[in-house]
Amino acid sequence: MGGHIERLRTLGLTLLYFTALSVSSSVLGQDVGQTRELFGDPNFERGFRVEDNQDDPAFLGVLRLPFSGQTPSEEKPVWSMATHLSKYNIVKGKYEIGENVSTSTTPGQVVSLSKDEHGVVTLKLGVRTENEYDGPRKNGQFWIHLLLIRDFEGVERVAFKDVNSLVFSCDARVSNVAKTGPDEEYDPTLHTTQASVYFAIANNNPESPDYRDYIWFGVSFYDERYEVQTDYVRVDGDPQTIGTGKLIYRLGEQRTIDDLMGGVNPNTQKWVHIEIDLNKYLPDAIKAAHEQGFLLNSEVEDFVVVHFNFGWETPGTYRSDLEMKNLRLTATFKEETSPAQR
Repeated sequence: MGGHIERLRTLGLTLLYFTALSVSSSVLGQDVGQTRELFGDPNFERGFRVEDNQDDPAFLGVLRLPFSGQTPSEEKPVWSMATHLSKYNIVKGKYEIGENVSTSTTPGQVVSLSKDEHGVVTLKLGVRTENEYDGPRKNGQFWIHLLLIRDFEGVERVAFKDVNSLVFSCDARVSNVAKTGPDEEYDPTLHTTQASVYFAIANNNPESPDYRDYIWFGVSFYDERYEVQTDYVRVDGDPQTIGTGKLIYRLGEQRTIDDLMGGVNPNTQKWVHIEIDLNKYLPDAIKAAHEQGFLLNSEVEDFVVVHFNFGWETPGTYRSDLEMKNLRLTATFKEETSPAQR
């Protein structure tokens, strides 16, 4: 995670993301037992709010990629895109708008939407870091990000205590990866291109000393260095230099591929169906946090999901493409929980 999302680096900056945590977790007002999809805008018709927050929070504009003949939406985007450290603004890229494929391209980035014969829309995120770095990345130097983001604010937030399941699912593949830097300059401890699914899960109990504190919960997807990634439980760097200083709890190992990805390894560059019930894994994540000295005053029922991201972190010189479609985050609420209790 390293340099990921600088406005989460300290508690003060964290509040830029988590300003509505004081809102009651009476989320969305569903009838008891109802299932609700939480992401919204599955075809990205509202576009993306684009930001580069590596040094100072910077709104770069709204990227919209309508297909030809489609009237661009003027509604506020629900999705965001982080382009940390890039020299280029994808909002001002070269646009190619077609009937089934629409793309914005800069020397360092490619973002496109494509539509198949069934109307299913695929988002592609591509990085071209040979045009971003002036030389091989050095230790301590920030790195390129291109991330799809969904932030949940106020009444959008779902409390784990209110649900039987909270299932993230999508189809994704790494469709292209090429190392473009000289082999003699490659250092696997510093250089790679990688993609993981991450959620920020925060304490939403105003009576708790841990109120508004959070951890990163993730699922390993792809790292150019490894055929199978390991589990990862570690502090996300130092908020004074690189990182958020929060605990990362990321699932890995072959069992993750077998249990959460249908047995298909993303390194094969085949389509992978990811499906994970966050509700099932949160107790182990909180236990690990306690063992590491984090969130010692927190229990599972204190937590809500506040943030999601999936895309590239590329601290090396690569050309790499990630495609994703059918993104869903589905909550099924407990039968015994009434709307008044939420």
